[in-house]
Amino acid sequence: MPNYNGGRGSQGGGWLRPAVFGAMDGLVSNIALIAGVAAGATAAGANQSQAVVVAGFAGLAAGAFSMAAGEYVSVASQRNLLLKHAKRDGSPEQIHDFMAAQVNPILAASSSFVSFALGAIVPLIPYILGAESVFYAATITAIALFGTGATVGTITDENWFRSGFRQLLLGVAAGAATHLLGTITGGFLA
Repeated sequence: MPNYNGGRGSQGGGWLRPAVFGAMDGLVSNIALIAGVAAGATAAGANQSQAVVVAGFAGLAAGAFSMAAGEYVSVASQRNLLLKHAKRDGSPEQIHDFMAAQVNPILAASSSFVSFALGAIVPLIPYILGAESVFYAATITAIALFGTGATVGTITDENWFRSGFRQLLLGVAAGAATHLLGTITGGFLA
């Protein structure tokens, strides 16, 4: 029976799912955060660039650590539950085979941390380089979202264009919604 848990016996060795999820989440959550902070700062008459860089790095760190911790606990908990059932229902050889096929929680957490941080830094790059408009962050993030989605589509034998476009559409929706909320909130602070 094939192993779909991402263990050593499957494609990706336990790193692909957390890496893809981390990169996508890093791109989407940080561009959404940046869009909201930029809109709020502008509406409130504050310095947009400084606010975005501080919030963007805080979002990167918070998200990467949160993703890694959540991935570790999730994988370790799933592994422990499945081991409990294997011990109850299986022979020592089945238990050994089961353990060999499981995802390493540290590998999953590390993949998630690194990929989230890499995704989250993308929308910050224009601001680090001196940009003062969310347009540049949105543009570079849109390209990265499409490219990452297309790459995942290629790896998974899905239509690369559809996969890329789907990720782009979801990221744009999240960024636009947060930008609108930031504009409304900033208007109240002005």
